[in-house]
Parts: sequence; C-alpha cells; structure tokens
Amino acid sequence: MKLQKLVYCAYGWWLAYAGLAGKRLTADHPEIWRHGPVFPELYHALKIFGRSAIMEPQARNPFLEPDLVEPGDTDTQKLVGWIWNRYGHLTSFALSDLTHKPGTPWYRVAQENDFLVELDTQIPDQYIFEEFSSIFERESGRANKRAAHAAQAAQSGG
Repeated sequence: MKLQKLVYCAYGWWLAYAGLAGKRLTADHPEIWRHGPVFPELYHALKIFGRSAIMEPQARNPFLEPDLVEPGDTDTQKLVGWIWNRYGHLTSFALSDLTHKPGTPWYRVAQENDFLVELDTQIPDQYIFEEFSSIFERESGRANKRAAHAAQAAQSGG
C-alpha cells in the first residue's frame, strides 16, 4: 500500500509540474479503491509480495525486463528522490489517510458516486492536477506573491 501511495504522490506532483498535456509519468491511471488511489498494473505486478519488502525491480511478466527510469531522465529521478524525502517516512496508513481527506481527488470521485464506486473507476487527472497544483502554489507562496502584487498594482492604479 505504501508504494501505491508514493507512486500516487509522484503522479500528482508530476502533473502539477508537467501539466495535463505534458509527458506522463506512468501509462497506468490511478483508480478508486477502498484504501485510496491504486494503480492497477502496479498492484497486479506486485501483489505476490503482500507486505514483504520488494528488493529489486520487477518486470510485468517473466519474459520482459523491468521498466526502469532512463539514466538521462533527471526530472523523474529528482522527483522520485524528492517524493521519498517528503513522504517516505510516513506509514502506508498515514499515506492512505492523506488520500482520503475530504476534497482530495479520491474523496471527490467517491462522493460523486455516493461512496458506491464501481470497479475500474479512474480518478480524473484534472482532479489530481488541481489538488497538487494547489499544494504547490500554497507551499511556494505563489498565491501570496500574486495577491501582494495585485494589491500593489491596485494601489498604484495599474
């Protein structure tokens, strides 16, 4: 569960960084599951491990090499390190709790479906983009800087 939530956080921050029309971080889309967002392909590839540690890269099937971040893809490498530093200390349940809060994309879709969500229901990228962009703006102070700039412009008549 922890890996799922870390991948979800990376997915959300990537959308906030690259935008909805940018390069995708994963081909898989997060879906609404009981304990929060889940990437189905990732789940099925790793479910054999249960709660055990995953000690090496895993392939989708025994005849393929594992998908790896390309050595020259520094943006993805930086993001993965940043996600680990920001969220890696949290337990799987703490990460799950983060995704269940009212207003989160998982919660919004669940609420729109009266908390009776059908299997294979994806979380819209738009919702994820909005949440993580909002966090980014709030934390970076952009919103405060914009408001101060707008107030200054209003006072100076421009």
